[in-house]
Amino acid sequence: MATWPQYIQHLAQQHHLSPNARANADRLLQHQYLFDSPYAMEPTQVTYTEEILDWHHMPNGDPEWLYMLKRQEYLLDLLEAYEETGNQDYQQRMKALLFSWIDHNLDDPSTWRTIDTGIRLLNWTSVVTAVVANGQLNATERHRIEAAVVAQAEYLHDNYTEKFDISNWGVLITTGILTYAAAFPRVIERAVVEWAQTRFETELDLQVDGQGLQWEQSPLYLLEVWRSTLAVIAAQQAHDVPVAAIVREKAAAMHRGIVHDLKPDGTLLQQGDTDAIRIDSLYNASAAILNLPSALQQQLDPIYDYVLLEMAHEQWPDPADGKAELPRELVAPVSGNTMWRSHWSTDADYWHTYNGSLGSGHGHAALGHVDLVINGHDVIVDPGRYTYVDGTERRFLKSPAAHNTQLLDARPFSLPHDSWKYQYVSTPVSNEVVQFGSDGRLVKMTYLDQSGTVPAVVTRYWVSLAAAQVWLAIDTVHAAGTHEWHHYWQVAPDRGVTQQDDHFVLGQDVILATTTPDAWPSQTLYSPQYNDLQHLTRLETSTEFTNFGITATVFAPTVNYQGMQVVAPRQSGEDKPAAPQLAWGIRVDLQDGTNYLVTLQPENTIVGRKLYWFDGTEAYGALNVFKRQGQQVQQHDQLL
Repeated sequence: MATWPQYIQHLAQQHHLSPNARANADRLLQHQYLFDSPYAMEPTQVTYTEEILDWHHMPNGDPEWLYMLKRQEYLLDLLEAYEETGNQDYQQRMKALLFSWIDHNLDDPSTWRTIDTGIRLLNWTSVVTAVVANGQLNATERHRIEAAVVAQAEYLHDNYTEKFDISNWGVLITTGILTYAAAFPRVIERAVVEWAQTRFETELDLQVDGQGLQWEQSPLYLLEVWRSTLAVIAAQQAHDVPVAAIVREKAAAMHRGIVHDLKPDGTLLQQGDTDAIRIDSLYNASAAILNLPSALQQQLDPIYDYVLLEMAHEQWPDPADGKAELPRELVAPVSGNTMWRSHWSTDADYWHTYNGSLGSGHGHAALGHVDLVINGHDVIVDPGRYTYVDGTERRFLKSPAAHNTQLLDARPFSLPHDSWKYQYVSTPVSNEVVQFGSDGRLVKMTYLDQSGTVPAVVTRYWVSLAAAQVWLAIDTVHAAGTHEWHHYWQVAPDRGVTQQDDHFVLGQDVILATTTPDAWPSQTLYSPQYNDLQHLTRLETSTEFTNFGITATVFAPTVNYQGMQVVAPRQSGEDKPAAPQLAWGIRVDLQDGTNYLVTLQPENTIVGRKLYWFDGTEAYGALNVFKRQGQQVQQHDQLL
C-alpha cells in the first residue's frame, strides 16, 4: 500500500491536484512572491530582491491583496511541490515564510482581520503538521509556532461579534480554530475550541437553508462556507474528533445545492459578488469527504482540492459507489432563486431568476434579474463584481443598471451607498413557480419599488417554453401617474448585437425582440473575475406609461423564430379593444407554423363580462399559454 506522500505524488503526477502548484512554488523559491487571491483567476506576482518579504505592500492600492498575502495559502503550493518531488528546498522555503510572518506580523496586528486570521490558521494546519511529521522543527521553533497560534485564536475569540453569526466571515473565523485544534488538540485553550464549535454550528444553522443555499446571495461565498465546513469535517474525521450532525447535514445540503449554480460550461453563476470559476476540485473532494455519489463525475475534471486532501491526512476515501440522479430544477422560495436546465450536458439550455432579499453587502440590486443560456452558450448575463474598492465601477456593478432589470423614472429601485452598504432598498413581495405542458415553467416575481414618492408594484412573468426554445419576460407596473420606464439587458460579452428590422440578433444565433419600439445598444462594464474589467453590449429600452404599463421581451434561436406581435384583445360583448390592465396578449410565431399565444388579465374585470377574445381564441384567467397552429388551439395551459 502506498504511503501518504506516495499517494500525493501519484495524484500530482496524474494532474489530479493543483495544476499551478509547482510553478507557483518555483517562483517562491526565486523570491517571486505571489498574491494568491481567491478573487483572481491568475494571482498577481510581485518580485522582491531581498530575502525578507514586504508584508505591507499593496499592489494597485487595493488592500485586499495585502490581506490575501497574509492568508498564506501559497504555503500549500510549497507543501504540495515538496510532497510531489521530495525536494527539501520547497519545505525550507515554506518554513521560512511561515516564520517570516511570525517575525514581522505577530506583534503588529494593525493589518490583521479576523477573516484572514481564521484562513491563515486553516492553512497552517497542514503546513505545521507536515514540518512536525518530517522532524523539521526544534523545540524552540515549535514553541514559537504554538505561541503564535494561541495569540491568533485569542484574537479571533476576543474580536468576534454577533454579526459574524450570519456571515461567511464568521465561518472562516471558527474554521481556523477547529481545524488546527483537531490536528493539535493541546495547543489552543479548550474553552476557546468549545466556543468555536458552538459558534460554528450556530453559523451553519443561521446561514445555510435546507436546500443548501447561503443567505448572502453570492455563490462564491456559499463556496467559502461549504469549503470551510468540509475542512472541519475532514480534520475532525482524520483525528477522531466527533463531527456534529448539523455540520454533516449542512455540508450535504450545500453539496446538493451548489450544482444548480453551475452553468452548462461548468462555471459559477455570477450572482452577487461572484467570479466565473469552476469548482471541479472542491465538488470531487466533497463527494469523497461526505461519501456521496459524484453525480457530476462525467462533467468535471478528475481533480481534488489539495487543502481538503491534506486536512483528511491518510483518511481520504473514494466517493460512494453509484451515480446520483441530479434534478434539473431548483425552486428556492426562501432565497428567491429559481434555476432550471434542459439537461446536464454542456450544450444545455439554462436559466436563473432572482427576486429575493438582498442578503449581505455581497448581494447586488437585482430584483427580477434573469440569466439565460441557450445551447450551452451565454445569452444574457450578470456582469460580476470587479473590485471591492469603493468607487464608480463598484457601485455601478452592484446597481440595477448592471443587471437584467428595469427602472422607473431613472431611479434605481435599490441604491448602493458605498462598497458594502445601500442608501435604500426595495422589497421582494412574492415568487410563484408553475410547471406546465412539455417542460414549461412560469416564474412570477413581484416586488415593491419604494424609490419614488409613489410606490410601484412591479411584476415580471418569466415564461419558459423550453420545448420550443422560446423564453419571454413579460413585465407589468402599477404606479399612479405618468412614468418613464427603462429596461436593461446585459448581452454576453462574446456576442455582437445587430439590429434587423423589428428585432436584434445576439451573436449569430439568438433573437431578442421587444414590444418597446425605442431600443438601442450601449457599451458597459463586465468583470468575469476580480480585478479584471472588460466590456459587453447592453440593450436598453425606454417607454412611458400612465398608471399601468406592460411590455414583453422574447428570446429564441434564429432557426426557430419567425416573428412576434402584441395582440389587442376584445372583451366579450364589446367591439373596442380592452384596456391593457384588463387584458393583454402576445403571440410568438415559429418557423414551423406553430405559434404561442400568451394572454394576461392583470387586473380583475368588474364591469362587463370576464371573458376576452385574443386573436380568435377565447381566454379567461390571469395568465394563459396557448400552443396553436394558426388559430387552432393544440394545447391550453391556464397558469394563474
